[in-house]
Amino acid sequence: MTLEEDLRTTLQDRAARPSAHPDPDLWENVAAGVWRRRRRQRAAAIGSAALALIAVAVVPPLLTRSSAAPIPAVSVPPTADWEAPDWPPVVFPMRPSWVPPGAGTRSVSLLGPNTHLSYEREGSVLSAEVGPLVGSWEVEAEGTHTSTVNGRPAEVHVSSTYDGAGPGDEFVGVRWRLPDGRWVQVLSMGPRSEPDVLRFARGLTGGSIPGARPSFDFVAVPPGFTLQHESEGYTCVAPAATVPRDRNPSGGVCVQLLSELEPPVEPGMATTVNGRPAEFHSTTLTIELGRSRWLELAWDQDVTPLSSDEIVRLAAGITVRP
Repeated sequence: MTLEEDLRTTLQDRAARPSAHPDPDLWENVAAGVWRRRRRQRAAAIGSAALALIAVAVVPPLLTRSSAAPIPAVSVPPTADWEAPDWPPVVFPMRPSWVPPGAGTRSVSLLGPNTHLSYEREGSVLSAEVGPLVGSWEVEAEGTHTSTVNGRPAEVHVSSTYDGAGPGDEFVGVRWRLPDGRWVQVLSMGPRSEPDVLRFARGLTGGSIPGARPSFDFVAVPPGFTLQHESEGYTCVAPAATVPRDRNPSGGVCVQLLSELEPPVEPGMATTVNGRPAEFHSTTLTIELGRSRWLELAWDQDVTPLSSDEIVRLAAGITVRP
């Protein structure tokens, strides 16, 4: 019996009945890059019950023990049916001529066909996104008006408050379209004024900004799979046909590194990956790496075209960078 058949037998009755704990929503991890998740986590920490943190699948006591042993070498080479990935590095295709003082730490992410640039400091976020898909405003505007950015008509959204806002913080969003049809959107959540946000937006012209080195290496991926999302500590791969259609991770598998686990919602099925203890749940596979680290793979079981055996094979070919 294959792992797929074992898992189907074990989880069949659970999948058929409603659960008080919904499956993890992958989009909540990456809706506007890692900064949005961090902002929600900060808000939850001060008692904002309306903000939902991602539900992470966890393992029984067997997997909570830390080990100092090194991570085993990858043992799943590319084969005729699986491919060694050859993805270009993630690059934001603009470079701002001016960034507000104290904007914070810079990061570059991939959101489907769009690329995302953000600056973050102590809950304040300034971001820019460019690509063929229209981004999300993230905040309901109290007022809207028009402006121009480098000769192009632009829509401006403003609000005096938003979830997680501190004293003096406000939301400013600017969206416009480039001559080649791509959309550009700038969002500010923090102490910056509308004139400062427009100055930053108008300075987004030539140049580029490379993303950081990815957190994970994939030895082999299923045929037709490509990089769908990449941000700090979070990577998703999916069938190439789905990537141009959505900024959301969909139809693929998302990988992240965890440093802590929560109590399990329900029992899973034990297995091993590269000799490491692992646990299958209906939409996650969690692998103990040792040194209080766990690798988690998450997917939407209704749309991901991979079997459980293929999920394990994908996991066995992932190397976590130091």
